[in-house]
Amino acid sequence: MGSSPIASTFARAVKFETRTLTPSEIGARAEAAVASALIRAGRSVFLPVFGINSRIDLVYADADRLVSVQCKTARISGDVLLFHTCSHTNYVRRDYSDQVDVFGIHSPARNLVYLVPTSELPRTGGTLRLAPARNGQRKRIMWADDHVLGPP
Repeated sequence: MGSSPIASTFARAVKFETRTLTPSEIGARAEAAVASALIRAGRSVFLPVFGINSRIDLVYADADRLVSVQCKTARISGDVLLFHTCSHTNYVRRDYSDQVDVFGIHSPARNLVYLVPTSELPRTGGTLRLAPARNGQRKRIMWADDHVLGPP
């Protein structure tokens, strides 16, 4: 007896969701999550039409100004969210200083989005602390809770 079309379609859908995502797919999910969180926060969001490969992923209206955003995906390592603050195209690192106003950070593991001003971050990688450091350090720590925008 053969399998039903519905069962085989479901099996393909499950296989699709468990495969490894490409960097472009990961980036697209981060952009969608950040845009969604901004809209939920009552902001108007604008997407570039002709700047598909630009350094700006989206723009939102905040009071009387437009804010440019570069979207990144964070991963958790211990008590810290880690994310890149530069691009890695063809093994060449390019930072975003003077090109975007904020980073929109999507954490799939926490199902949250964070907004962090570009000026507050190092040029190659950023961290947001989820819990106090074990060594008691308190200076120069960026707390994730201080930058939460909300769920996507």
